[in-house]
Parts: sequence; structure tokens; C-alpha cells
Amino acid sequence: MADPPARHAALRLIYRLRQFWEALRPRPDLRALASAQKILPPPLWALFRQMPLNEQAHALRVFQRLQREDHTDRRLLAAALLHDVGKALQHPHLWERVAVVVGYACCPSWAARAGESAPSGWRRPFVIARRHPEWGAHLAAKAGASPETVALIRYHHTFPPPDLPGLAALQAADDRE
Repeated sequence: MADPPARHAALRLIYRLRQFWEALRPRPDLRALASAQKILPPPLWALFRQMPLNEQAHALRVFQRLQREDHTDRRLLAAALLHDVGKALQHPHLWERVAVVVGYACCPSWAARAGESAPSGWRRPFVIARRHPEWGAHLAAKAGASPETVALIRYHHTFPPPDLPGLAALQAADDRE
């Protein structure tokens, strides 16, 4: 049996390869879409549909994972569906997503600093990665999401996480999907 760090690294690699493959051929699950539409009121549903297809497919997998884990709070489920909606403002390309993964894996402090500027040039993918929670929270609030949903979206990439009901479950589901 592999030691825990090696096993974790192998699982992360498999996760990232699956994520890459799914980004090449995004196909949101139709049953999950129907279920999601029942959770989100029309303005939030319209916001969800503005996300790139690969982000919709990812959000639906996070949503379904939380449902399989018996989470029923509509605010948490709405946050699962909209946690990456801030990316709809910039529509990151696949190569940019790869650059972010490689950047954070190799040089996390450098990648974090690269995300502190305007979303242009070579820094663009790092800015999107860093700021999409803030952008998404703003979009969700403007579309009428509950304060709890907005907070979950805003902090879904914050570590250590603030004490917010459902945030740990959202982060865990996002990390696995």
C-alpha cells in the first residue's frame, strides 16, 4: 500500500486528469439540471446558465455529491450550483486552467501573488482563480441569493475556512468533484 502522501498525490493526479477530460467534453447531466432548476429561483437559474458548460457540469457534480451526503439545506445546494459563477465574467480557457493547476502545484506563493492584479495578460488565469469567489458572491447577491448562499460562495476557497454552516461540506465536495 502506498504511503499517505504518495497516495494523496496519486489521487490528486487522477482527479486532475478526470477534470481535464471532462473539460474537453463537458456534458451537464440532464436529470441533475432538472433537479437544480427546482432549487434555484429564476434569476439564480439564469445566472447558473451563464456559466461555461464545463463549470455547469462541475457545479452539478458538487450539487449531486452534497445531495448524496444527505444535505438538504437549499442555501447550501444553491451555493454548490453557483460557487464558480464568478468565472462566467471571464470564461477561463482550458489552457489557463491547466496553468493555474501547474502554477499552484509548483509555486503556490508565486501563483497567489500573480492573482493580485487585473485579469489580463499572463496573470489572467491566476486572477480568475483568486477572485472568482468574490465576483460570484457579488453576482449571486445581485440576483437575489440569500446572505448564507452568498457567504458560502464568497468563502468556498478560503483556508482556513470561517465558521460558516455548510462551508466545510461545500469545500469537501468541490475538492472531490
